[in-house]
Amino acid sequence: MTVKAFGLGSFITALISWGILFLIINWIDPTKSAAAAFILFFLTLFLAVAATAGLIGYIARTIFMRHQLPAYRVRPSLRQGVFLGVFVDLLLFLQLERILVWWVSAIIVLLFIVIELVFTSYDRHGATTRGSTEASQ
Repeated sequence: MTVKAFGLGSFITALISWGILFLIINWIDPTKSAAAAFILFFLTLFLAVAATAGLIGYIARTIFMRHQLPAYRVRPSLRQGVFLGVFVDLLLFLQLERILVWWVSAIIVLLFIVIELVFTSYDRHGATTRGSTEASQ
């Protein structure tokens, strides 16, 4: 995936998802709707948040990490956007079921931080390992 395709695809996905989410909120009555309406709501919310957060993350990386190649900014931005989308959906679902409390939220935040640290350390280790083996050959 090129950087231009990522940017354009994320922008179009965010616009369409936010539009559909707005329509769902305005047209569907949650007291009378079936489970399909909730699934559609959570799916479009996930897509909207993930695409928007991915774009914002890429723009922030472009501003603050100028030394990094543009292609290497896409992967963590998209991953963190997906994490944020899952996080928002999970918290809203727990609130819908009336089981969201502060300590559950804290555990979920810690879980996502640990997962991100694993990915970050893997990326750093993989980059240094690949670079040293390619240089030695």
